[in-house]
Amino acid sequence: MKDKKELTETKILKLFGKNYEKKFTFDKLKELLPNSTRKEKLIHALMVLKRQKKIVELEMDVYMLKQWDDDVKKKPLTEKAKNLIPAKDASDKSTKKSKVMNHENTNEVEGVLDITATGAMFVAIEGLERDAIMRNKNVPAFSGDRILVNLDKVKDGKRPEAKFIKVIERKLKSFIGKFSVHKSKDFDVFFVTPISSKALFDFYISSKYTHEAKDGDYVEIEFLEWGEKEKNPRGKVIEVLKNFNPNELTMRSILLEREFHQEFPENVLEELKPIQSKLSAEDLADRLDMRFTLTFTIDPKTARDFDDALSVKKLDNDQYEIGVHIADVAHYVKDGTELDKEALRRATSVYLPDRVAPMLPEKLSNELCSLNPKVDRLAFSMIYHIDEDGKIHDEYLAKTVIHSDRRFTYEEAQEVIETGKGDHADVIKLLQGIASIWREERFQKGAINFEASEVQFVLDKDGKPLDIIPKVQKEANWLIEEYMLRANTSVARALDVYTKKKLIPAGVYRDHDVPDMAKLEQFRDSALKLGGHKLKKIDKPEQASKILNEFLGSIVNTPESDILNQMAIRSMSKAYYSTINIGHYGLGYTHYSHFTSPIRRYPDLIAHRLLTNVLKKKKLNYTAAQIEEICVHCSDQERKATDCEREGIKYKQVEYLSYHLKKEYQGIISGMNGTGFWVELKDNKCEGYVELSTNFKEVFSFDITSLTLKGRQSHVEFHMGQPITISVDKVDLEAKRVWFKAVMF
Repeated sequence: MKDKKELTETKILKLFGKNYEKKFTFDKLKELLPNSTRKEKLIHALMVLKRQKKIVELEMDVYMLKQWDDDVKKKPLTEKAKNLIPAKDASDKSTKKSKVMNHENTNEVEGVLDITATGAMFVAIEGLERDAIMRNKNVPAFSGDRILVNLDKVKDGKRPEAKFIKVIERKLKSFIGKFSVHKSKDFDVFFVTPISSKALFDFYISSKYTHEAKDGDYVEIEFLEWGEKEKNPRGKVIEVLKNFNPNELTMRSILLEREFHQEFPENVLEELKPIQSKLSAEDLADRLDMRFTLTFTIDPKTARDFDDALSVKKLDNDQYEIGVHIADVAHYVKDGTELDKEALRRATSVYLPDRVAPMLPEKLSNELCSLNPKVDRLAFSMIYHIDEDGKIHDEYLAKTVIHSDRRFTYEEAQEVIETGKGDHADVIKLLQGIASIWREERFQKGAINFEASEVQFVLDKDGKPLDIIPKVQKEANWLIEEYMLRANTSVARALDVYTKKKLIPAGVYRDHDVPDMAKLEQFRDSALKLGGHKLKKIDKPEQASKILNEFLGSIVNTPESDILNQMAIRSMSKAYYSTINIGHYGLGYTHYSHFTSPIRRYPDLIAHRLLTNVLKKKKLNYTAAQIEEICVHCSDQERKATDCEREGIKYKQVEYLSYHLKKEYQGIISGMNGTGFWVELKDNKCEGYVELSTNFKEVFSFDITSLTLKGRQSHVEFHMGQPITISVDKVDLEAKRVWFKAVMF
């Protein structure tokens, strides 16, 4: 009986303990462990041990105890591997996924191809601090594809070089491009030129796959194949895009390249038809009725889906019952349905400047699940008993039915906070006061106070950008943020307790690891070069939050504060989803999950299902390994969505500047190389390049150590963080690039 209760992780460690210098393959472990150990359980146990840094994965499916890892690093697996930089520990959260292949030639490694807007090719390889450059011509691959390369010897201080061998996995399968007909004496030849810089080659289209496209039409195509000896990939037209303007084509292309769509398949929409908007007695069964408690939402002015609301009720003991109500998406999206499968495939909503590619169809996201005012809605609620000093006396989860009395925009709520007048002014001031106490406590406990600069676009009815303005965070934003953070950390603690009690197989956590010390040192160096700002030396991760908060506070209102904040954020580890709770370093929480946005994030929906099954005492369909697999997928989709959003913002910024050619702006030098420097504009955060050869009639010397450019005749000097006046010289909308002319410096 004892063996049955023993965790699979413990069994694995005992096995390693008896053979502490030995390497085990996955198959060997499966063979040596008891017959009752299922494959999925073993996969999850190995993930757990890797995350806990108790074992390492030396090669694909080859494992060893962590304490012997240093010896392994000193003794490469083969003589030919000596020239390779050792792969990072498998527990590393790097998004640069690759494996050293088990080939006779161990210089062969997997990596992810990245093609820049200028056509330069790099390969992201796990274990390499810098991406390898690839100088091959006519590589039959697209940006994002997983490829096998031969990695040359890495010389100190130089970027490693890679030679293309073959494509392992195609990531990009759909493209938007311009259809062209090349006429010859005997027959016509059809090609499509992608509008994306991620595909460097025209697609050859067979006459049977043209979909009746005409010369000059824009089309959506699907990748078919790319033979080894073929110069061009083959594709087929699946839709002719009529009456689409450049913005529509670009935004659609940005989404399509990462397999996001605005439209939903017919089989998904069919499942929605039977769902009634009016709540039935069955819908309301076993729910806490909070429809007569004051409830309201606070959201951006442009929001169409409201997935959270707050309620307040005065209790008899100088306490308040404050409810954080979240749309009960799990009530409508059932596990295993076509709707659920599509939501999981997407895993997140994608927000571009002029549109949303939603995770859920509009009938759910904007109607049935949205906590709209003046209608009854189903919610999953975290309810607190709190006093005016922010002390929580009790908290519990409940399935509820609510009725939002009022929809506030952030601007309206902010006006109430500042003036003390308006609808529910006393309640909003109470909520804001408690949120302020929590916010201050959070920073005192180690949360990092990043001030990320974001922009929003003012668009006309056709999507043309009329203005770009910075997003300003004020007390109303912080109010909502603190209650959502509080609910997320309460849920994370509950998931942890339920997992330990074996009521659920695993929780879903939003993890954020300690920062990489090397990256912090790089940031320290950059801060000194960018405006001469001195960041105290950080000797260990535990010191980072306090020192960074002091530093970020000291640079407020300096010209380079926005750029330094962005650099500080990039020096941090990336947050990700996992069944293993390590806490959230940036927020200063020991437990953190995502629960508050199930309309737009699939991990939140999983958290809802896990908690619902505990409340209803039902058996769960998931295993721990399946939940971990979902976490990994959702983390990947989140990164893709972020890439989409950045690219969409960049396109709109370039489009905006295309209407303001020759106009002068104030900016700051944000980066440089030997041929010029980048300038970020002060008001709208657009960035462009100042090319030295077109601006000056002299040669400049570039000092890479101090990051300065100096004219050899005039001694004109440019340095990082320097204020400068520029004018918009030219733009390339397709490449999303801008060139500036220097005016005053």
